[in-house]
Amino acid sequence: MRRGSGIVAYRRKRSCAAVAALAGAVSLGGAAHAGEAAAASAELQVSGVDVTGKTRPLDEQTHLSVMPLSIQDTPQAVSIIDGAKLKAQGINTLEQALRNVPGITVAIGEGGALNGDQFKIRGFDSKDDVYVDGLRDFGVYTRDSFNFDQVQVLKGPSGALFGRGTTGGAINTISKHAKLDTFANVDAYAGNGDYYRGLVDLNYRTGEASAVRINLMRSYAGVVDRDSIKSDRWGAAISAGVGLGTDTSFVVNYSHQDDRRRPDYGIIVVQRPGEIIAKPASEYDVGVERSSFLGFKNDVDRTKADIFTAQFAHKFSDHLSITSDTRLGFYSRYFQYSTLDQCNTGCTTALFDGNPATEPMGGIGGSSPYDMDSWGIQNITAARYDGEFVGFRHQTIVGLDISKQVNDKLFFAYTLPAGITTRPNMPHPIVNPDPEFPAGYGVFRAVPGQNITCPSTGNCTTNVLGSTVFTNVAATGIYESRGISTDLAAFLTERVWLTDQVSVIGSLRIDRYIAELNSMTYAGSRSALKVESTLRSPRVNLLWEPADDRTFYLSWGRSETPQGTSIVGTGTALTVAAKDLKPEESEMLEAGAKVAIPKTPLALTLSAFQIKKDNALQADPANPGFLLAQSGERQEVKGVEIGLTGQLTPAWRIDAAYTYLDSKIKESFSNCSVPTATTATTGTPTNVVCPVGVTAAIPVLNTVAVGRQVAFVPKHSASIYSTYDLSDFVEGLSIGGDVVYQSKLYLTYTARSLSYADRGTLTAARLGEAPASLTFDAFASYKRGPYRFGVNVYNIANRLNYTQVQSNRAVPAAGRTVIVSVGASF
Repeated sequence: MRRGSGIVAYRRKRSCAAVAALAGAVSLGGAAHAGEAAAASAELQVSGVDVTGKTRPLDEQTHLSVMPLSIQDTPQAVSIIDGAKLKAQGINTLEQALRNVPGITVAIGEGGALNGDQFKIRGFDSKDDVYVDGLRDFGVYTRDSFNFDQVQVLKGPSGALFGRGTTGGAINTISKHAKLDTFANVDAYAGNGDYYRGLVDLNYRTGEASAVRINLMRSYAGVVDRDSIKSDRWGAAISAGVGLGTDTSFVVNYSHQDDRRRPDYGIIVVQRPGEIIAKPASEYDVGVERSSFLGFKNDVDRTKADIFTAQFAHKFSDHLSITSDTRLGFYSRYFQYSTLDQCNTGCTTALFDGNPATEPMGGIGGSSPYDMDSWGIQNITAARYDGEFVGFRHQTIVGLDISKQVNDKLFFAYTLPAGITTRPNMPHPIVNPDPEFPAGYGVFRAVPGQNITCPSTGNCTTNVLGSTVFTNVAATGIYESRGISTDLAAFLTERVWLTDQVSVIGSLRIDRYIAELNSMTYAGSRSALKVESTLRSPRVNLLWEPADDRTFYLSWGRSETPQGTSIVGTGTALTVAAKDLKPEESEMLEAGAKVAIPKTPLALTLSAFQIKKDNALQADPANPGFLLAQSGERQEVKGVEIGLTGQLTPAWRIDAAYTYLDSKIKESFSNCSVPTATTATTGTPTNVVCPVGVTAAIPVLNTVAVGRQVAFVPKHSASIYSTYDLSDFVEGLSIGGDVVYQSKLYLTYTARSLSYADRGTLTAARLGEAPASLTFDAFASYKRGPYRFGVNVYNIANRLNYTQVQSNRAVPAAGRTVIVSVGASF
């Protein structure tokens, strides 16, 4: 009997899936309950390869009860990194896991975005689109994978599923939950780059339908070929459940992560004199090595995350079920960094002149240190009904999503060395950089009205041992702030089967989002900003499913991103200029197919899509055609994704994916400046000059960027992952490897006016780019009884790749890294 041929077939299909009892239970967080039947071998860390695979790889569930489908049935592109793959590849952070997914790039975190897990999906910002078990993860930090059972990436605007944002998609991690089993896994790892890691995974079945699970992690890691970069973290997670596998279940989870790291802001992007293209300085033979650390040893990023989750599910009958999931998260962070951020004309001249006697000196940039405490709470309650109405089978999901976030932030300041008035003027060598703080440079807590004096213009000053020195902050700089956001949402999803093979899914989510930001400057002035937005996120899907292993779909959806959406994830979530802007809108159209290849256990996925993001603009009434503010670029991305997964033979498994993104900037703006009287008619401008009658800082159309590839969006990206079970030759031996490719990225398009006379014509002043990356990894595992021995080799070719990018920096990837591991399972 084919899928969709009636309620009986539908119930039979659900019972076949190990996670179905909870996937049918209806809340965005209901996924957690579904994890009960996952195998213990899905533990997510280094070495050890599960090559058995599944005969139907797309039968894996999405774990999203607002659309409780398998990957096979989901009408959008979905990428899954399962536990076996995470473990085989030696994944220990979320960032590493997402490098398996073509079309995702990682940002350093600057230009207003906080350093941490900063992802872009199909080129669109996803810093606030990270979820755990379907519930929002409120913090900004580097997430360890010790408690991951699976990582999912749902691509395309997903506002109907998750709410605000999700222009490019959403990232959802599935946690390790208590199972109806008893087992213990212990693993230890060591490698070059000062890599040491230990993991413990204990699960105990306490009763017929109850269990408890504990996961522990301790990790210390440097980065091969990156001087001074390190991370020292530990974590613990506990999951306890009752009623597991029954009609009524209740699961509570708590996870803690503590991390002390030195942030890596990478290598500055520089421009050879006389050229337009700018690249990371390590790409030129000028003495800047891939190992160069351009910050200071005093830089530190201390984070703590405590996340509590409670998930309840009850099944009233075969037709009706309900879930209610709640999360409470507390996050603290102290962040301090100073990195070489600028290299002016004199700096680049000295860098490229080939004369060792002329030392290139850059300028220090970046924000002030800050101490941040934030918390968030969310509840999603939903009900699902399956039945028939006027002869048509249908499924209804309705629910409420209520959340609140609060973020308190206190900024610190730097004292500057004697004779230095601004931090960018503080010289810092690019070649052979000194990681020690220069004399007179240090951190202090500036208390307005007590130990800091702020003039109306210029930087503030403070007193050090009887001497007046400058600081890095000005009177208008933010000293402390409190951000608050609330989100009340209702969602409805209705699926109707027109025939056994054809169905329509309609979804609508309405959010009432309110964001507030109260702040005080170093001068003591206070401001209170508030924005209220009503967001409407519709989605319509048409599915044709002629067989269990063949799905064809057409999807349309829209997402909205309001002002103040990132109360935690950005330095200044609300500004006076942008607070009245309407939400940005993104719209997607996608057509796809997910089909099994006849007479093989392989599955092919294919999707073609178009995403349009509209900029939110505010016009200057005094100057028609010019703008006071804009929320971002207007962009369009057209693309194709192809995936192949499954068993080539009983011993040989493959997962391959390719993404092509044809991205275009449709509209972009640059601020202009008014020339002085002496330069108004002489010389060549180095920036965008305001047209006559236009005031400074008014955005004008950047014609240099329009029509070009969107920044941070690779045109081509691909990954191939493969494992082979050699047990027929050596019992317990398996091998594998992966190849990941990403074409070059454009980082920034800087324009200047052609001349002072012709101010309306712009030409390119700088085009930043990061080179293509290509990585080869390999791994092997040998199991004998309960013991396992493994080895992973990363970046076998020792190629200079870049893992994170931003407009003026790129972070080199680790050099060739070897990690050995040993483990035991009981």
